[in-house]
Parts: sequence; C-alpha cells; structure tokens
Amino acid sequence: MFSRILYPFDMRKASLNVKPYILKLKEAGCREVHILYVLLPSEWGLLAKEEYDSKEKIEALRGALDEGYVDALLRRFEKMKELAEEFESKGIKARVLMIPGELDEVIAEYAEKNGIELVALGITSESLSFFRVGKLLDVIKAVDKPILIVKTPEEEGDEEV
Repeated sequence: MFSRILYPFDMRKASLNVKPYILKLKEAGCREVHILYVLLPSEWGLLAKEEYDSKEKIEALRGALDEGYVDALLRRFEKMKELAEEFESKGIKARVLMIPGELDEVIAEYAEKNGIELVALGITSESLSFFRVGKLLDVIKAVDKPILIVKTPEEEGDEEV
C-alpha cells in the first residue's frame, strides 16, 4: 500500500522515533524509504535548489558556506547514512539526501516528483505550540499524500541525536 515513504529527518529524537513505524510498514508493503534533511533558508543562504545526495556534493559547498557548517552537514549526512543502513539491513531500500528550501515546499515537491506514497513525520508537543504549529500546518497543507505523524513526548533537551 505504501511502498515508497518519505522520511523528513531533522536529527532530533522525535524524528528518530518514526523509524520503528516505518520498519513496521514493511509488513504493509514498504520497499523504499527516502530520508530527507531540509536545509532551511536560515541555515544555507542562497544555494542552488538541488539534491545533495553524496559526500562529494556536500564537500563542494566549501567556499559557498562556512567551513564549520559544511563539516556539520557531513556529520549529519553520515548519521543519516547509518539510519539508511539500518533500513537496508531490514530489506528496505534507502536513499539519503539534503535539499535546501522551505520545509513545506521541499517536502511536497519531492514527494510529488518521486512517487512518494506516504510522508512520515516525527513531532513533539512543542511542534504544536502556538509559535511553531504554523510550520507543521504548512507541511500538511502542501503535501498531497497521506501523512503519518508520530508524536513523541517532550524531553529535557530534545537536542540532535
């Protein structure tokens, strides 16, 4: 039913908590997962809106971005690759990529362009707060696919994993 899943991953515990649900969806036909990190405009400035799906493409950003920021992107990419290896060890093909842009636009465009059948989002109660709910609603409105939302209880210091 949902053979191709888009998994927007922001390196926080809430997004990591989506993984068991995707693994469970293998029983319902999940064959492929696309792990996507969206580079928000405040992070990247003016980069070409392309898919950064290899270390080489991220390395090529040196000069356009601060050296330390590129190093941080490479560390994130490596963690995402580890996650992809977990999916592949369970028989689910995985793709890892980073795309600059607005969260809702990138997710919606990528889902449409790549035949995604389900978007799996991890959120916290903070995501539903008055000041942050707008981003989540923008994603829900923009995406023309079913969305699985996995809510994680708020934890002390919901920092990156």
